[in-house]
Amino acid sequence: MSGWAPSSALGWAVWTAGFAYDPAQDIIVSRLDATQRSFGYAYGYDAAALGMSAVLHCEPIFFDYAGKHWMIELWKGQYGLETGCEIGVYTRAFDASGPGYALLDATVGRRPGDDLPAHSLFYDCAGDGDLLELSATLRRDGQVLFTRGPERHWWLTGFRWGVLSTPDQLSVDVAITLKDEAMRDAFLGGIAGRPYPGLRVDGTTVRFTFERPFARQPPAPNEVVAAVTAANRQVVDAYVARGFADNDPNHVQAAFLEVAGLALLRAGDHYGRLVAALGVAIGRDMGAVVGALTAAFGVDAAAVERWLSGAWRQFGAWVGAVEAFLGLPMDFSCYVEIDNTRGASDLVLAGRTNAHGDYAVAPPEWIPRGGVGRLVLQDPKPSVHGSEGTVTYRYGDSGLNVHAVDLRFECPTGFLPNRASASTGDWTVFATSSDPGGAWQRSVPRGGHPLFVAFVVGGGTPA
Repeated sequence: MSGWAPSSALGWAVWTAGFAYDPAQDIIVSRLDATQRSFGYAYGYDAAALGMSAVLHCEPIFFDYAGKHWMIELWKGQYGLETGCEIGVYTRAFDASGPGYALLDATVGRRPGDDLPAHSLFYDCAGDGDLLELSATLRRDGQVLFTRGPERHWWLTGFRWGVLSTPDQLSVDVAITLKDEAMRDAFLGGIAGRPYPGLRVDGTTVRFTFERPFARQPPAPNEVVAAVTAANRQVVDAYVARGFADNDPNHVQAAFLEVAGLALLRAGDHYGRLVAALGVAIGRDMGAVVGALTAAFGVDAAAVERWLSGAWRQFGAWVGAVEAFLGLPMDFSCYVEIDNTRGASDLVLAGRTNAHGDYAVAPPEWIPRGGVGRLVLQDPKPSVHGSEGTVTYRYGDSGLNVHAVDLRFECPTGFLPNRASASTGDWTVFATSSDPGGAWQRSVPRGGHPLFVAFVVGGGTPA
């Protein structure tokens, strides 16, 4: 990684997400200060990996040492555009508690089919005092793709862009140096009964090859895996066809990577949306989820509100939750749903305006394929104006051609009519007013407030 620094939009996206480019091996690697370090790890993240275009083998290893539960997890597989592997180190203090842990344990922590309580917990990423020396060599069909380490890290990774693999094609030669003999023995207890090839112990270093997982894998329906693999193949083929000399993000010019193929760069938002939705599903109100996740992940309330925008399946239920949490009155505001459940790619925010009013819930910067995002533009007070604004999203079509759409919405005061429109024909506009539970109409009601708008891409009606 020596000497590499971001200098392009894609390079900065990679860097901001916690990664860097290693020119010596032409791979992307995670940095020690990666943003994902704030988000910990738990079973629910593995269970949701297919939603990030990741087809993986997951291998968690549990043991206790020095007053903490430890989980060292291994991964290998396809991550959208990338073939790669990971070694993650996570801990959970025996006495860790609080509303953040309570919510995370009850949602992403639960590990079906495992009766050991320590396995159904949310784990923190290892702190600086718990970094371990890690090494990994990834092989594809027996041929070395790259080698990482030895390096003291909490998350040692490597990803090769433009290579398509199945997890069965991959193996990882792993070396983990534990702190002392007691930790080494605890780790060996955690893998007892797993016949890893090449297992050997050199002092406090344990070496073995991860060829197939022995831990129970998250559900992966064949039809879902097939669909994700087909989408990944399309991305890889499109990338390879451009004939880039290397994978340096500063050199790569492929607009479609903004909206497809690099979901790992948005892992933090993906985890946040996941926990927010699961929190709502188990009956936690918006205030409880916001409070728990701001404390647990160290993010601001606005970020959690954006994650929560797609957590309610019913639009009316979301409106009620937002108004109760933010204390919004029934006024000349615009409540907007952006429905990407049938879209061909993620949606990425490219711009927003607010000619009148302020965003009480800001437009999501990213709406994943298959997901929904929502926002609230509240009218200014005191003012004779209602609310008026636009958002612009970039997205890809079925052929990975990138487009932009301007979505407009206006709920004026006085006798002026409500308005809502989309700038491109592949988006459909639905609206209603006054009652968020009212039936969606294809025509925007001239009167009534607030205004409720749903913009839908890819056909169909609002989710």
